[in-house]
Amino acid sequence: MKTTFFMLLILVIETNIFSQSLVQDNKTWNVVNCIEGGGCWTETFKINGDTTINQINYKKLFSTTDTTLVNWYFYGALREEDDKVFLFYPDLSEETILYDFNLSAGDSFSSSYNGCPFELTLQDIDTVTLLNGEQQEKYLFTDGEEWIKGVGSLNGPIYVGVYWCEADMYYDLSCCFENDEQIFQSENFESCFVLVGIDEKKNIATPEIYPNPFSGSTVLKFNYLNSHDYTLLIINQYGQIIRTINNISSGQIEISKGNMKNGIYFYRLQNEKGIIANGKMIVY
Repeated sequence: MKTTFFMLLILVIETNIFSQSLVQDNKTWNVVNCIEGGGCWTETFKINGDTTINQINYKKLFSTTDTTLVNWYFYGALREEDDKVFLFYPDLSEETILYDFNLSAGDSFSSSYNGCPFELTLQDIDTVTLLNGEQQEKYLFTDGEEWIKGVGSLNGPIYVGVYWCEADMYYDLSCCFENDEQIFQSENFESCFVLVGIDEKKNIATPEIYPNPFSGSTVLKFNYLNSHDYTLLIINQYGQIIRTINNISSGQIEISKGNMKNGIYFYRLQNEKGIIANGKMIVY
């Protein structure tokens, strides 16, 4: 009887060590986004609430670059089944596999990032201890991609395989929270929220862009100082500048969709002193 109880106790402990789910409410991630030659900013993701798409149950995933964490937009939907995580892209109207935690060393993992196909090869599986004391498996891929079970990719929760598909953009997970408890902190950063490389002027407020996402046009507002000459650059997900707006003479810039395809874009507001701010826009 004692032996049976002891065996059950060990089973419960082992299950608690390695059973943390990636997809659950009240989970948040902070991801540092950087443009090569430009600035960096923090993007926050959170899971909050349920939704049903094509008769399949998902958790809703939201994102924001708003430092006050007030203005969120719906990024997509996540579900987890048999140690696999799936992401539904609203813009593409399709589901893709995001993670497979059933992989063994030597296995290949094929999927797509925002419609761009990629393939990863798993090199090894290690074990790490999270900040809450839980031990989790760490998946090490030959191209430098790393996953932690219950946390996700160290590029950020949705940026799996991103470096197969993007150039001149860099993503780094700074921290992860679960039920308001921090469970992961990157060794690359001293704090959870990072805003570096942006030339923040005392008289320039963080720009506001609304609506975002948008399908026709959106308006970017910022505190304009007529002593400077402002330029706005619009950059696609491959790091290419696709539009430049020069000689901005007011603190309100209308950005039309024009020939931009549906997807994620970045804007860079700058003047002769340097970069004022960066941000993200979604076109649909």
